[in-house]
Amino acid sequence: MASPLADAEVAREIGFAQCVHAIRNVLMTTPVGWLLVAWFAWGRAPHAHVLIWLGGFLCTWLVTLVLLQGILRAGPLLERHRPRLLAIAVLDGVSWGSVCWLLVGYSATLDPWLGAVLCGVAAVNAPVYITFYRAYATLMAAIWVTVELAAVLRPGHPVGTELILGMTIFCGLLTYHMRAIAQRVLDGIVLQLSNESLARQLSSALQLVQHEADTDALTGQPNRRALDELLKQQVGVARATGRSFSVLLLDIDHFKLVNDTHGHGAGDDTLRAFAQRVREHLRQGDTCARYGGEEFVVVLPGTTLGAALEVAERLRQGVADVSLISAPLVRTTVSIGAAQYLPGETVEQLLERADTAVYAAKRGGRNQVRVPEAATLA
Repeated sequence: MASPLADAEVAREIGFAQCVHAIRNVLMTTPVGWLLVAWFAWGRAPHAHVLIWLGGFLCTWLVTLVLLQGILRAGPLLERHRPRLLAIAVLDGVSWGSVCWLLVGYSATLDPWLGAVLCGVAAVNAPVYITFYRAYATLMAAIWVTVELAAVLRPGHPVGTELILGMTIFCGLLTYHMRAIAQRVLDGIVLQLSNESLARQLSSALQLVQHEADTDALTGQPNRRALDELLKQQVGVARATGRSFSVLLLDIDHFKLVNDTHGHGAGDDTLRAFAQRVREHLRQGDTCARYGGEEFVVVLPGTTLGAALEVAERLRQGVADVSLISAPLVRTTVSIGAAQYLPGETVEQLLERADTAVYAAKRGGRNQVRVPEAATLA
């Protein structure tokens, strides 16, 4: 599980990336705001001032797009691109704050409206910059400083005290409250990361439990429970599509003698080696499951009885030709019963027919493959 510190660091990276993409999206609609301001100011402020403001905003907008494109192209990494994003916030703030340099003081109707626009810009950008508070604080500072400089550096400029005081209070309060809100947003991202991590761990744990519940602890093969599920699925496929399947029931010959002669430890090793030998001789898609004791069942999807007998004979020879374990030396054989699923029969009936064939192989001398009586090859 990731540490809280690591989650917080990832959350900051995610927040930075979200902020970059949000600014990119908002910039696509920013020209609408310019045109609205220019339309309302036209005829109320000098035309030259309106055009200068539009031209300056257009230039900073293009520079901002270039900077953002560079961040997106390289990947929005906080430590690498923090200065670039802060520069974007400064350009954005100065562009909007410059209305006080160029457009304020020429109309009693225009001035309060422009003040409202600046407040609106500050409010609208709050959710845009919310996941990277430092950039939002920089934007607000750039707006406020530009407005203040309009009054301080140009004494004759008609920026009213009311506007300066109003912007100071508004920007200060909004920036102050946004800090706590931005932190809660980042905390939410951290919580989401923690929940996702917990969900992954829970899923892994459930998969492990499911695997253990379906796996024979000794041989690592699917157990009887998993086998029953697999056979039910195959019966369902056969009934729905008419595509049959076959099973092989394998019974290790004289396995009790192995336990009696070499002990149960050697018997367990023999079972593990037998399961491995069977796996080596199966085709892709075939499944071997431990049925119980020294019995195993091989499920052969989409396989006719004739093809199943070929697989069974290959398994029989593979077990008989080479010893299963060498210390102590254990050589054994296997009796195999093969049965193809018949339309309408149950899993129990199918396994019963395969079991009957195994007993026939045992009675016939072991180390052989048998099919149920009256079975026909396809």
